[in-house]
Amino acid sequence: MRYFLLLVSLLSFFAGNSQILIFNTNVLDVEKKKVLEGYSVLVNDGKIVSVDKAGKGKTTPGITVIDGTGKFLVPGFVDAHVHFFQNGGLFTRPDAIDLRKDHPYQQELKWTHDNMEDYLRRYMSAGITSVIDVGASFNFLSQRDSFRNKPYAPEVYMTGPLLTTFVPPVYKGLDKESPFIEMTSEEATRKGIRDQLPYKPDFIKIWYIVMGADKEAAARKSLPLVQAAIDEAHKNKLRVAVHATEKISAQLAVEAGADFLVHSIDDPIDDQFVQLLKKKGTVLCPTLIVGSGYGKSFGHRYTFTTDELQLSNPTNVASILDFPWPDTAIARRYIKASSGPAAEAREKKGDSILASNLKKLIDGGVIIAAGTDAGNIGTQHAGSYFPELKAMQDAGCTTWEILQAATINGARALGRQDEWGSISKNKTADMVLLNANPITSLANWRNIDVVLSRGIVLRPDSLVYNTPEMLAQQQLNAYNAHDLEAFLAPYADNVEIYDFPGKLTSKGKEEMRKNYQFITKTKGLYCRLLNRIVQGNMVIDHEEIYSEGRKPFTGVAIYIMEKGKISKVYFPE
Repeated sequence: MRYFLLLVSLLSFFAGNSQILIFNTNVLDVEKKKVLEGYSVLVNDGKIVSVDKAGKGKTTPGITVIDGTGKFLVPGFVDAHVHFFQNGGLFTRPDAIDLRKDHPYQQELKWTHDNMEDYLRRYMSAGITSVIDVGASFNFLSQRDSFRNKPYAPEVYMTGPLLTTFVPPVYKGLDKESPFIEMTSEEATRKGIRDQLPYKPDFIKIWYIVMGADKEAAARKSLPLVQAAIDEAHKNKLRVAVHATEKISAQLAVEAGADFLVHSIDDPIDDQFVQLLKKKGTVLCPTLIVGSGYGKSFGHRYTFTTDELQLSNPTNVASILDFPWPDTAIARRYIKASSGPAAEAREKKGDSILASNLKKLIDGGVIIAAGTDAGNIGTQHAGSYFPELKAMQDAGCTTWEILQAATINGARALGRQDEWGSISKNKTADMVLLNANPITSLANWRNIDVVLSRGIVLRPDSLVYNTPEMLAQQQLNAYNAHDLEAFLAPYADNVEIYDFPGKLTSKGKEEMRKNYQFITKTKGLYCRLLNRIVQGNMVIDHEEIYSEGRKPFTGVAIYIMEKGKISKVYFPE
C-alpha cells in the first residue's frame, strides 16, 4: 500500500485514540548505533506502538500518516543541564557581575518567569523535547507544573534549590525565589531535602563548592553533609546530581552515591577516575562552552553563531552584545581582566582540558549526557545547544556518540531510559523527523521536518511567536553581531525600504542582501538603541550608530510588522 503525507494542522494535538504512522523512513537506533532503513513507526496516544519494516504496520480509519521516505527519524533531543532561574543575559548572575543598581535582580527574576514559555517554545522548535533543570527554586518548581502537557512545551525535569555549604550573599533573603538551601548541619541538610518533597522535584542537586588552597581538606570537611544529602534523597527515591568541578570533590561525590555529575573536571583526569565513574554507572554532563562564555562575555568578545541569534530570546542576546553598557566603569574592569593574550590563553587551556577529559571519558565507556548549562551569562536557552554539540565534536566525539549523549543518555541521567530517549516500543513518542542524515553532519540536526512531542505533531517554524519588538531586536542583534543572514531572517521576502514618508529605495530581501553587505565588513560597527516605542505592529527605534574611525551619529528607524515578519522599514531624514 502506498501512503501519502496528510497535510494536517501541525499545531493541533489529537485527542482520544489518536494514531500517527511515520511511514517508510530511516529510524536511528541510538542504543545499537544502527540506521534501520525503510522502517515505519506507529504511535497511539503518545506512545510508540511498533517499530517495523514499512508495510507491516496495520492502519485504522482516521490515522495520520507522515511519509518519511528519504528522511531520518531520531529520538527527541535532550538538554541535560539548564537553569530556568537564569536567562543567559548580562544581569542574570549578580554574584558574577553586580549591575543591580541599573537593573534590579527582582525585576530580572520576574522577567525570566514571564518568559519561560518563550524559552520552552524555542527549545521545542529546535527538536529539544526534554530539558533537565539542575538547580531552580520553589517558585520555578511550581511554575514547571503549569507547563505539563502543553503541546508546545518540552518535558521539564527540575530539581528545587541547590543544597550547598556556600550561598553567595546576593541570593540571601529571596525566600521561595532562592536557588540555594544552605547545608549547615546534617539534620539541616536532610530537612532541606524534605522541604522540597511537597513540590515534587524530579531529583536533588548538590552544589559541592570547595574553597581555599587545600582542596582535598575542604572537600572532605563538607563530605558528611554531601553524604547526608545523598542518603536522604535516595531514601525518598530521588536521584542526586552534583556540581563538583575539582577531581577530589567529584570523586568523593561519586563514592558517596552521586548519580549524575553535571560538569566535567577543571583539571586533567586519570584512568582511575574514569573507571570509578564507569563502575558506578555515573552519568556525566561535560558543559564545554559555559565557562568560556563568561570570559567572552566579560571580555566583550562573544561571537554569536547564526543559530544562536535565531534560536535565542533576543532580549538576552542584546544584553551581551550591548556590553559595556549599562555601566562602562564596571565594564572596563571586567574587559581588562577577561581580554588580552593572557586571559585568552587561560581560556584556551581550560577548553583544551575539558575537551581532553571528555575524550578520555567517552573512550573509557562513561555515560555522557549532552547539556549546556543554559541560563548562565552568555549561554542562551535553546540557542547554545548546537554550539555545545559542535564543541563535543571538536573534542573528538563521533556523531553517533553525540547522538547518544543528546538522547538516550539524557534519559539515563534521570534513570528514565525505559520511558523515553530512544525509538522503541512502549516509549514516549518524542521524536524528530529530519530531512537529512544526522550522522553525516551536525548541520543536518537543524534541518527539521516535524517534531513529535508525546505524539503531538508540531511544525518547528510555528512554535515561536516573535512579537514586533522581538523582531526589531532580533535584526538589531544580528546587525551588531555582523551576521548578514541572521539580520535578514526577520524580514519578509518582499520587504520594502523607504525614505520617509514614501520614497521607495529598495524592494525584496535579495536587494536588501546586496545593500547590507557593509554590516559584515565595517570595523567597529555597532548600533546602540537609545529609545524604543512600540505601537501595535509598529516599532520606532531611536539609534546611535558607531563605526571605527567615524564619529557616532543618530538616526530613527520605523519598522512595520505583518504576518510575523518585518514588511516595511522607513528611515526619516
